[in-house]
Amino acid sequence: MNTTVTAGLIAVLVIFAGLWFFVFSGQEEPREPSDDFWFYKVEENDIQLISVKTEDTQEAFSYREGQGWFFDGEKQPPVDLARWGGVTLVLSGPRVRRVLAEEIENYKTYGLDPPTTVLDLGLSGGRSMQLYLGKLTPDGSGYYAYQRDDDNLYVIESIWGQVLRRLAFEPPYPQWFYKLDPSRILYLGVTKGEVTSDFVTEPEGWRWANAERDPIDEDRWNEILPLLGGPEFIGIDADHIDDLAKYGLLEPRAVVIVEYLPPEGIEQGNWESVLEIGDPTTEGDRYYARAEGQPFLLLVDAPWFETLERLVDDPPQVEELEAEATPASQ
Repeated sequence: MNTTVTAGLIAVLVIFAGLWFFVFSGQEEPREPSDDFWFYKVEENDIQLISVKTEDTQEAFSYREGQGWFFDGEKQPPVDLARWGGVTLVLSGPRVRRVLAEEIENYKTYGLDPPTTVLDLGLSGGRSMQLYLGKLTPDGSGYYAYQRDDDNLYVIESIWGQVLRRLAFEPPYPQWFYKLDPSRILYLGVTKGEVTSDFVTEPEGWRWANAERDPIDEDRWNEILPLLGGPEFIGIDADHIDDLAKYGLLEPRAVVIVEYLPPEGIEQGNWESVLEIGDPTTEGDRYYARAEGQPFLLLVDAPWFETLERLVDDPPQVEELEAEATPASQ
C-alpha cells in the first residue's frame, strides 16, 4: 500500500473518530444510580403486614386472605379502597436516588437518631424488613434512609416518604367509619326521636345550625371538642347483624351525623358518616351501633355517646338566649 493511500485511510479514521466524539457521544446522558438499583425490592403479593410509626402516630395494616387489607387488630375495619389503591405497589420497593456513604458515622446528623419514620414489613414465609427514614435533604427532594442489616446511608425520593408517612398521619379509614381529624368536621347533629341538636362551623367558631347561627355555651362545648373526631373506641363486633331488634337498632336510641371534608387529594363533595346507636352492652361500657348502609355490628364507647346524647337531653344554650326564650313570671 503506497503512502498516499495510507495517509488517506488515517484521515478518514480521524474524521470518523471526531464525529463520534462530538456528535454521537454527546447524545448519550450519563446513567444515574437510581436507574440501577432499589432501596429494597419485594414482590407486592408477599406483603402481609405494614406498620408505620412516625414521631407522633403509629398505624398498622394486615392482609386477610380472601378479604383484603384491614386495619390491624381485633374488631378493626377494612381500609378505604379508593385511598388504598397502589399502596402495596409503592411499598414493594422505592428507587434509590443515591448512596451517600457506606457507613453512617453520626445518625443524628441525618435525623436518624431517632428516625422520623419506621416502616416494618411482614412478608410471606415469616420474613420481615425494617426501614428507617430521617429528615429531608436540604433541597427537600429526598429523605435520608437506611435499613436493618445494611450500613449504607441512602437518599430516597421524598414523594415515597410522604406516601408512607401519610398512612400514619391520615389513615385510610372508610368513609362510614367515624374516626377522623376533628379539624375536618363541618357539621355535627344528634337526633333522639323527633328532637335534633345540630351544630356547624363558622369563621368565628362552632354555632347552632339554625338560621340565626346562635352561639353555644362555651363551657358545655369544651366537653364536646375532644370528642368531635369520633369515639375513643369504635370497632366491629360482628360482620353481619343477625337481628336489629336484639341490639336496639331496629328503632335506634339516637343517630349521630357528621359531615366533613374528604381527605386531601380526593376531589369530590363533603363526606358524611351516619351512626345509629342502639342498646348498651351487658357491661354498660359500650353501645351497639350501625353505620348507615353497612352490614357490620359496631361497638362505641359509652362515655363518648352519652356526652353527645346530652346535647339533646340538655342543650348547650347560652343563658342569655334561654332567658329571652322564657316569658317573665307575672
